[in-house]
Amino acid sequence: MPDPRDRFDDPDAPVSAEEQEQAGELRAALDDPSRTSAPAELARALSAAWDPRDLPARDHRALVDQAVARSTPARRRARVIRVSFGAGAMLALAASVALVLWSGPQGPASSASSPALAVSRSTQELFDEQFAPTGGETRRIDRIAMARATELRDNEFARWGVR
Repeated sequence: MPDPRDRFDDPDAPVSAEEQEQAGELRAALDDPSRTSAPAELARALSAAWDPRDLPARDHRALVDQAVARSTPARRRARVIRVSFGAGAMLALAASVALVLWSGPQGPASSASSPALAVSRSTQELFDEQFAPTGGETRRIDRIAMARATELRDNEFARWGVR
């Protein structure tokens, strides 16, 4: 079968006998759903997607009966077990969240005297010399980052009661 896109030379050329025959086969396949044809199946699928028709009552009843038949009592029992385990897990999660929220702080950090934590402050004390007009930014940023990392580590150790 020649590719119809190959007719770029003259889009108004008369239809060939082969194209008329193919159009007749497609028309017949669309008129009679029992005939199968790849182009007809595509056309039916496009038509059903654009304007779907209702299922016949007989087909609908068969589908419902098939679905109900698949739902055996053992499947229903298994579903109840899964739902009860899911509900139990959700209840346990809620209880653990409530326990964490309402139990308050515990351990060495909850003693009467809280550890002294380093506070965030200016970086002026990190630098004795005056900044050069150009250059040295990376060295200054590194010094600030190291100082803040040390303070963070000291604060974490203080909260944990290590220092």
